[in-house]
Amino acid sequence: MKKLDYSIDDLEKRIPNKYAAIIAIASRAKQILDNPGDVDETLRKNKPVVAAIMEFMQDKVKYPEFNITKINEED
Repeated sequence: MKKLDYSIDDLEKRIPNKYAAIIAIASRAKQILDNPGDVDETLRKNKPVVAAIMEFMQDKVKYPEFNITKINEED
């Protein structure tokens, strides 16, 4: 099994909110589970979550823009 050399700080460099990063990665992992042929051949030997993290760190995962100030506001 390949060890990932990424930390939460690395995720936050891509998206300022680590929770939004986790949601984007989990969503991509579910897509990979549903359609394994959708992932690059070099990443197919990895588990779906690992492949999703690697794609995320390579900027291959599309994710919505989150407005953090709007999320943190009270109604």
